[in-house]
Amino acid sequence: MSEVSRTPVTQKCYIGLDLSLSSTGFCLKTGSEIRVETIKSKPDPAVNDLARLKYITAEIMRRIPKSVSMICVEDFFVPSSMQMAGAAIKLAMLGTAVRLALYDAGMPFFVISPNQLKKWITSSGASQKSLIVMAVYKAYGLECKDDNQADSSVLAHIAEALDGSKTDYPKYQLEVLGKVRSERPRYNVP
Repeated sequence: MSEVSRTPVTQKCYIGLDLSLSSTGFCLKTGSEIRVETIKSKPDPAVNDLARLKYITAEIMRRIPKSVSMICVEDFFVPSSMQMAGAAIKLAMLGTAVRLALYDAGMPFFVISPNQLKKWITSSGASQKSLIVMAVYKAYGLECKDDNQADSSVLAHIAEALDGSKTDYPKYQLEVLGKVRSERPRYNVP
């Protein structure tokens, strides 16, 4: 994806963010144009964990146009074992840093659960993560390089739906929208 400047765009635009310490999925949807990319990060060049979080957050923020209409961020992952606790803590730190940056910039965003993301694209919140890339291709004709890009594209579509620009969705997607509007965290949303 070519670099997106933070200048206003003439159409409504929607962002999907699938946060990762190594490969954050970023999607910008403007009208019928969908652009996805992966923001790569390695611990090596960073001085410490906080410098790495700052780098990823800055890379995300510089890609978001000032006139963004809505953003959806996938919620924190909950580890299934103590062995994954360290990774979960670092991802929670990244998620918090990004949310604070979006909040401070006055950008509207919702936090979407992984199950809601899966249900939106596959009609089942219990779908395996590996099915998302294929489902995104079938639904949107979008070839994603990995599940981070696929998840971010789904989140951008949910962001568009939450903005109310379109209303003709299948029942399972309307259920997701209802749950998100009634139960999920939102910030800077009128």
